[in-house]
Amino acid sequence: MIKFILVFFLAIMPTLTVAQSAPDTRSSSENDTQSLLSAFMSYTDLRIGSVQRSLEILASTTEARSGKWENMKGLLSGYQKSDDGLVVWYVRPDGTYYTVDKGLMNVSLSDRSYFPDLMAGQKITGALVISKSTGQRSAVIAIPIMKNGKVVGAIGASVFLDSLAEQISSVLALRTDATFFALAPSGQTALHRKTERHFLDPRELGSETLKKAVNEMFAGTSGEVTYEFDNATKKAIYRTSPVTQWKFAITFSAIPQK
Repeated sequence: MIKFILVFFLAIMPTLTVAQSAPDTRSSSENDTQSLLSAFMSYTDLRIGSVQRSLEILASTTEARSGKWENMKGLLSGYQKSDDGLVVWYVRPDGTYYTVDKGLMNVSLSDRSYFPDLMAGQKITGALVISKSTGQRSAVIAIPIMKNGKVVGAIGASVFLDSLAEQISSVLALRTDATFFALAPSGQTALHRKTERHFLDPRELGSETLKKAVNEMFAGTSGEVTYEFDNATKKAIYRTSPVTQWKFAITFSAIPQK
């Protein structure tokens, strides 16, 4: 699926290239940013949505509904091999879980903030965690397994955010004064061109104008904000994803390049 997404966005790269090389006028700059923002959010939503649909199919199988790891291991392993950049797992109602790579883990998922909702029958889309099995910063997508109207477990995938951000950066090919980021409802940075900023809350980085801008973003569904950061005045255009509820933004220097 990730290969399909890359092909899709490579197909529209001529449009993005034109957007980057357009004259630096106010109208063309705004159009360029909107095009890049659409590509950024669509790429991410397609990625997460494709994982969710695959997990829904797996969770509905007889193998998954059996509640026996040996019955479902082959299916989950086959899916993980077909899709780079994630780890697939199965969790029981008590929090014990298995991963394709390591089998039964000696830690539990019961302390994860999303776990009660998952065991109550809710789908999880984009919860941010440090993976217990890999140590990587990840977004969790998980689907409850239902049998006779009850939750008997769940199948999930942890999508590696550093890898996803690197793919997005390659596709967007932003100029040096620009960046992209996405904020989870918690305020944590889910995606950033500079991957070392993943999981940071920008409101805690020492800029009062950035803090105000982020709060404005969370108060709205789309728009633009201006703030001071890294010794420069930045302008960000943002939208809210209907898939994850993350705030996606593309930022440029507010002072046009010569």
